[in-house]
Amino acid sequence: MIKKINIYLIILLTMAFSESYKEPEYTLISKNGKIEVREYTEYIVAKTSIEKTTLEMNNSMFRVLAGYIFGGNSKRESIPMTAPVITEENNSSYNMIFFMLDADKIDDLPIPNNQDISIEVMNIGKTISISFGMWANEDRIDRNKRKLDKYIRSNHIQVESDMMVAQYNSPWTMPPFRRNELIYRIK
Repeated sequence: MIKKINIYLIILLTMAFSESYKEPEYTLISKNGKIEVREYTEYIVAKTSIEKTTLEMNNSMFRVLAGYIFGGNSKRESIPMTAPVITEENNSSYNMIFFMLDADKIDDLPIPNNQDISIEVMNIGKTISISFGMWANEDRIDRNKRKLDKYIRSNHIQVESDMMVAQYNSPWTMPPFRRNELIYRIK
């Protein structure tokens, strides 16, 4: 029985650490524990939005974007999954963003079949982020947002965007191995 448990544990750990998605590159400007200031360049992204009144935001938005990268496009071609998946909230809507890291320009990508998807250039620029593990649930997001906001106030940093939640792992990654970030664009 113990051998069986150990084998399952090894398989789960292997799955958790073998997950490897292409990620946007950035220049690290400074680091203080789990807080980092970074500089990103421009990236092509696939984006979908829903009104704030809609429930089930993450699942429905993820399905829309996943449909695009799994062949729901004019060329019926698969597009590589990347990390992180970004969600952000503004005054009227929730947005979800997938990075299209193999594209240098919008024309490099097939046209989405779903009209709820837009292909855009996202100039992320300078950011501040805090990383945390486990699931990116409301409690962990709030707790880490308070820490990041306190750091921002203490260091007189000027925020230029709404907060973005970045999730780096597939849904089946075990919670202790999950990687998440809260990100703001800054001056």
